[in-house]
Amino acid sequence: MQKTVNLLRGFVRVAVECPFPERFINLCAHNGVAFWNAERVDEVRLEVTISAKHSKKAEEFAARLGGTLTPLNQRGVTFFLGRFHKRYALIAGLFFCFVALFMSNRYIWEFTVEGNERLSDEEILQALREIGVSTGARSNSVDIETVRNQMLLKLDQLIWLTVNVTGSRASVVVREVDEKPDIHSRKTPVNIIAEKAGLITRIDTLSGSAQVFPGDTVQQGELLVSGLIDSAQMGIRLVNARADVTARTWTELRAVVPIGAVGKRYTGRSETRYALLFGTNRVNLHRNASQPYAMCDKMSETSTLRAPRNMTFPIALVKETYTEYEPVSYQMDEAVAEGILRQALGETLRNSITRGEILTETFLFSPDTGLASGVLIAECLERIDVSRKIDLAEAMGMG
Repeated sequence: MQKTVNLLRGFVRVAVECPFPERFINLCAHNGVAFWNAERVDEVRLEVTISAKHSKKAEEFAARLGGTLTPLNQRGVTFFLGRFHKRYALIAGLFFCFVALFMSNRYIWEFTVEGNERLSDEEILQALREIGVSTGARSNSVDIETVRNQMLLKLDQLIWLTVNVTGSRASVVVREVDEKPDIHSRKTPVNIIAEKAGLITRIDTLSGSAQVFPGDTVQQGELLVSGLIDSAQMGIRLVNARADVTARTWTELRAVVPIGAVGKRYTGRSETRYALLFGTNRVNLHRNASQPYAMCDKMSETSTLRAPRNMTFPIALVKETYTEYEPVSYQMDEAVAEGILRQALGETLRNSITRGEILTETFLFSPDTGLASGVLIAECLERIDVSRKIDLAEAMGMG
């Protein structure tokens, strides 16, 4: 603590040369001159540290004893600020830097988004901009409750949102609506329909009235088990139809891939340009604003000026690198094209069969001019039952 106080007040390390150096120490002690770290160098020389405000008085004591006082080094805030004497531009610059640092903390200059999976960061930030929350907004003007309500009305995919403002940074934390399957209650009247066309091989009806039997061929959307039951004892009533229906299905998938394509060959030439961002305003640090090459890739990096404690300045350096390339035509080997098509169609087929198995697969490949096409024909054994809620109009029509 005392060391910090000494730095704030300032101190001087001096060398005192006089016939009796110990008398200099006594004079300082009796007259309230603060000193420390006294070190006797030889019989007539003494080195000691003295507070800055007592340096003149210490020099008078050395002269009174017929000696000299020579400053060795100076430290502290007093001497640091003294360096700026008459350097008005530098002082003004320091002043404006402190003002900018203070004012910057009152505005939001950086947004981050957390918790989103299906919605992109840009979609969420764009919605925020549309309700008036964007870069440069005052930190204390963001009403979290109002922002939450407006954002939930604007984006149906969100179920919860909050904005945490720390310094000049705002963290937008969201929670998206869970995509849950439409599962009907056991009390809800439903029919069982065919999810896809096929040849029925087995039907196990747990409730409802079966409309098809093994050996029947059905089309997609056709009624398999009805939730409308008509009996002599209970009359017409609606039930939650439930059944496991297995069928042989045939799937045909098609895809094409270009055999001839255009690629890139880099020439080795590149150009880097810089720009400054002041808030939302951009200042280019280069003269030519047009693209340097007719064909090139552009890579952009933005470095924002930051300070401790989550403080972000509205200043950023943008680095843009342009790399030139030449278009190159190439021809894909037919065997490679066939392998790509076979793998892609096979993965699509396996992902589509979620409640069954693949019995047979037949792949047909055709290397046409410019395009290679593939056809995958598969026979599968799978469940095709899916429930559909019965509405009142439909029930009356069935009755």
